[in-house]
Amino acid sequence: MARTASQGVLVKAVVIDRYGPPEVLTVAELDVPRPGPGEVLVRVAAAAVNPVDLAVRRGDIPSPVLPAVVGWDASGTVVEAGPGTTRFREGDRVIAARSPFADGAGVTAEYLVLEESLAAHAPENVPLEDAAAMPLAALTAEQALGRLPAGFPGRLLVAGAAGAVGGHLVQLAALRGWRPAALARASDGHTVTELGAAEVYSDADTPPPGSYDAVIDAAGRPETIAAVRDAGRYISLTPFAVPEAERSVDVEIYGVRTDGTMLDTLARHVEAGQLTLRVARVLPFEEAPKAHALLEAGGARGKVLLTPGS
Repeated sequence: MARTASQGVLVKAVVIDRYGPPEVLTVAELDVPRPGPGEVLVRVAAAAVNPVDLAVRRGDIPSPVLPAVVGWDASGTVVEAGPGTTRFREGDRVIAARSPFADGAGVTAEYLVLEESLAAHAPENVPLEDAAAMPLAALTAEQALGRLPAGFPGRLLVAGAAGAVGGHLVQLAALRGWRPAALARASDGHTVTELGAAEVYSDADTPPPGSYDAVIDAAGRPETIAAVRDAGRYISLTPFAVPEAERSVDVEIYGVRTDGTMLDTLARHVEAGQLTLRVARVLPFEEAPKAHALLEAGGARGKVLLTPGS
């Protein structure tokens, strides 16, 4: 931007105007939004690319409007606070997750307006750009674990444990004092062990049938229901790959909800060294198609981030 946000200049955003392959992503120029009561205007440092963004781009989860700005979670700096804002002021470093499903207003833009209830102070011990790797993945993991009974005493298996959400599941389960087992690629065994996995399985060494009280599937591996004991729990975080219920196993599809208060607690875990953020690639907005293709190819170990540049 050549001028200040208050002068109404145009800023960059990553948008889709139709569904299709990564190449439908383009960079458009939009008016700078203005914060209303209880809102903040944030200059974005980075926005994350998530599996849900791929689904929206493909049309698997249609956007309510087109063109639509893509993206759910971002990090940045507050540059203006709207009337009545109490939690943040100009200059604060923040992270946030916001669903674009209501209005198509995603977060992959140079500037965005957020309800302050959706934001949290970014962890101080990581670069602000890297902090964008946290919100959606960490919230999803924390809330999925919260679907298990209070004081869950049983055995938990995390499928897709080396991915962004899976890695947070392993870390947050270990932080609760549990001993989570991990299902991941054999080459990721060391990684998931460092994250806190007490047992590690792979396609070449599958978990024993019926051995776990609960499975949380962050990778679309419905066959892992076989690892759940009779009448156990199976929580799928991927709505397009859900097993049929069997053996009285309780099968649940869980979708994340945005929550600034919970996000703030998770950010403090990062500051305390209890939660590690992993970044795989950082690319400019103009390379959004490449970012989507990288995530779609699978195997990314950490988040792919997009930055607006200068």
